Amino acid sequence: MKEPFAKLSPFHVNPDSILETFGLKEDDFASASGEEKESMVEMHKSISYWQDALRRFRANTVSMVALFVFLLCLVFAFIGPMLIPYDYSEQYRSSQKLGPMEYSKNEETIRALSKNVEAFYATGLRPGSLTALSKGNYVISYKGKTYAFTLEKALDKSVIVMQSDAEDPLRLVKESNIKDGVYTDYTAIAYTETAAEDATVLKLRTYVFPHVFGTDSQGRDIMARTMYGARVSIIIGVVAALIVLVIGSLYGAISGLCGGPVDFVMMRIVELIYSIPEVLIVLLLQVVLKDPLQAWFQSGTSGFVKAMSDLGAGIVSIFITFAVLYWVTMARIIRGQVLQLKKQEYVTAATALGASNTRIIAKHLLPNCIGPLVITTCLQIPSAIFLESFLSFLGLGVSAPMASLGSLCSDALETITLYPYRLVFPAVILTIIVLTLNLVGDGLRDALDPRLKK
Repeated sequence: MKEPFAKLSPFHVNPDSILETFGLKEDDFASASGEEKESMVEMHKSISYWQDALRRFRANTVSMVALFVFLLCLVFAFIGPMLIPYDYSEQYRSSQKLGPMEYSKNEETIRALSKNVEAFYATGLRPGSLTALSKGNYVISYKGKTYAFTLEKALDKSVIVMQSDAEDPLRLVKESNIKDGVYTDYTAIAYTETAAEDATVLKLRTYVFPHVFGTDSQGRDIMARTMYGARVSIIIGVVAALIVLVIGSLYGAISGLCGGPVDFVMMRIVELIYSIPEVLIVLLLQVVLKDPLQAWFQSGTSGFVKAMSDLGAGIVSIFITFAVLYWVTMARIIRGQVLQLKKQEYVTAATALGASNTRIIAKHLLPNCIGPLVITTCLQIPSAIFLESFLSFLGLGVSAPMASLGSLCSDALETITLYPYRLVFPAVILTIIVLTLNLVGDGLRDALDPRLKK
């Protein structure tokens, strides 16, 4: 018996019998080689905090579905208007009070004709109260070829038909000569391939796009207005959340870092602001700022001033309200985080090295508060959208003809018993946007909170 096994048996038991009993061999107790040790080590790839947060967020099925639905809402609001021929402010007098996927009598005539022609331009589908083409020079580009022509008199209740393979490709057809989708008579339009300098471009169409959500009493397409309304509401929500983020984070960081009397005074100001009713402030701001804002809109020529002018004084007042009132919650959250972080060793080291308070806030405190900052900002967006929609519903939001989801719901309320779909569509879109943003914010909170690590 070898020495190691002799020492294992103080009661003089035969070690060979023990090995045989358990089916072991003496070689099984030999030291493992380096390769065998490496094969038993399970290597894990090192991941960062954000990679770990992304992994946990992707594991949250509800938040991922909500994010996908919200992305669809973004496509609907920002890309959708490019895919339809209607604008939120255009009025189609022949298509008033249409239901979803419904066509007017004039549109039905043109729609039947479109199935038997190559392309067309119908004056009856033009927006506005006067649909006639005035006399003048026009140009049409079709399949890489230019068709320039001149109208000697105004053209109304007519269709310009394109038949590129015919001897007379441009044909003028009166709507009265269209029967069951076939025109019985036409007039050939003389054209040249050189367009005049003042020629107006006409875009041919191959089909009549339906009013998917119907139209209102003024003939405006509800889906186009809902798309633009969703865009306005989302932009307002994001801008308001960014205003809250900047003001609240800086205020809370300064209060928490300074501490003492400075923190006491700043927090009392926060408590005072908490007691102010925001709707009252919006009303007061609109009364006080209406004339100065209008003067600013008229005097300004930059793109920013033009954008603010399109939104109107009501929305600018909402932005000011967020800048004055709604940052207090963000400030309190960041203050609590800074009170914990400023006692850490790296903050003490930065202070000992002579770093200024501004550098400490920008380089050390706020970057380590990024989780609460992201969470609070994401949850602030649906709150801002809801407030804007509520104020627009009361008539304190966007100015006509601009639309938001709240103003669309307000306009539809008067005819809810006759045309309920006018209220249903914008209300459903608003509900989906607010709900999905809240669910995404909840998912980010769970993913970014290190105490909820899985």
